[in-house]
Amino acid sequence: MAEIKIIEENEHFLKLEISGFPKEIVNALRRTMIAEVPTLAIDEVLFTENTSSLYNEYIAHRLGLLPLKTNPDPEFLANLSIDIQNGLIPEYRSDLQLRAECPPQAGKSLTIYSSDLKSLGAEEIEVVEKNIPLFKLGVGQIVELQAFARYGIGKQHAKFSPVSPVSYSFKPVLIFDKSKEFNCEEHVNVCPKQCLEYKDGVLRFTDAWECILCRACEKDCKTGATKISWDESIVRMTIESTGSLPPKVILKTAALILIRKLEILVSLLEKRRKL
Repeated sequence: MAEIKIIEENEHFLKLEISGFPKEIVNALRRTMIAEVPTLAIDEVLFTENTSSLYNEYIAHRLGLLPLKTNPDPEFLANLSIDIQNGLIPEYRSDLQLRAECPPQAGKSLTIYSSDLKSLGAEEIEVVEKNIPLFKLGVGQIVELQAFARYGIGKQHAKFSPVSPVSYSFKPVLIFDKSKEFNCEEHVNVCPKQCLEYKDGVLRFTDAWECILCRACEKDCKTGATKISWDESIVRMTIESTGSLPPKVILKTAALILIRKLEILVSLLEKRRKL
């Protein structure tokens, strides 16, 4: 029976235990979260003035990598992703402005942060982290620019990906053959994570998820009593958001995108059959 259980969750992090799903589906979700869930990112920068020591391209690149808060509607994002992958360019675009100057009376350099970006559109665009340093201005230097943010997906550029790492691992399994038993009490101490115990004549995990599959216990067992494997039907998935979208929204959007693609595939097959 398929089951999903939340192990740990906060604003930018989600750890799930997924049981009963084929590993291919889990991996498809992972890849979709990385490459196909749309977010807002700065894609074009128009410089009015730049007397800093950094080239325009350097500053524009840094602005492009800033995570921006994105509309957290999974239905909207899933449909948008399909449109983008079909070659359609999203009409939505938002403008931001930055004007920074280090006055002569300051006497020292001035650090410009992501919070200095101001939204110009009717719908306010918010930078996820306000304290990201962008560049420094020397005394008397000025930077004035207008930045344009649009929707995109990770397939187009990594700056559009809503996640940093998304990973999953199978549940470790310890297979112990009592007929080949040897000095198991010493064997327990070989584990670098100290997640083994020998009790009632059986070697077992204290916490299977602590096992890192290093096989130190298996290598130390000269009689072959211990074997380390994994159960592919039980998976722990870790999702860490850049802050553009909540992890649950990213997961739901990825699932909807896969469903939309399957619906398109079924539709094409039905049309083909009628020909």
